[in-house]
Amino acid sequence: YKALELGLSEAVGEDTTSDNINQSTLVANVRQHVQRKEQQLNEQRQALQAQEQMELERIKNENELAQKQQIEQRLLEEQRKREEEMELARRAEEARRRRVEEAELALAAEREADAALLASVPTKGPEGVREQIEKMRQALKDDRAAFDAALSSLYTLFDQINRRPEEVSFRRVRRDHAKFNEDIGRHAGGKEVLIAAGFGLETLDGVKCFFSREPNI
Repeated sequence: YKALELGLSEAVGEDTTSDNINQSTLVANVRQHVQRKEQQLNEQRQALQAQEQMELERIKNENELAQKQQIEQRLLEEQRKREEEMELARRAEEARRRRVEEAELALAAEREADAALLASVPTKGPEGVREQIEKMRQALKDDRAAFDAALSSLYTLFDQINRRPEEVSFRRVRRDHAKFNEDIGRHAGGKEVLIAAGFGLETLDGVKCFFSREPNI
């Protein structure tokens, strides 16, 4: 357009003839068309710039939204983690409380059982020992070998204490001792005969025992 306008201007010059006037009109039309075209191009550039600005704003908004969502997601994850930790702590506390309660119940049951065992032997001393041995004799009347083994083990236990009363280990019998329970404890009157002989129920070094504090049995 610029080259065409320049060429036409040079061709027409200042001539005012009819042909030249028509050509001048053509030049004027070309100039108007150039101006309109430039205006259109400017408008297109402005529209493009506006579009680019809008795109930048959109990207910026999207980035800000994404960052906000990331922050919210992180906060939600942190909140969830705190809630999980609180839930785990709550469950652990409940489990601990249940263990304590179960231990207390078990201890209470053991105490009741021990009290019942002690109460089942109202007679102490030689007479009480004879009563419990007789109870054992009646329970094992059909198993003479078991009764003899029980008497033999009781004799050995009492004889050791009489011979060496200062020896504490002889006056302490573990309640879960396999040999004691096999020979004596599993039979009716087996544990009771120790109670009648003066043994008490104690826990020594964390072990439940029959223990005779008075060595002179």
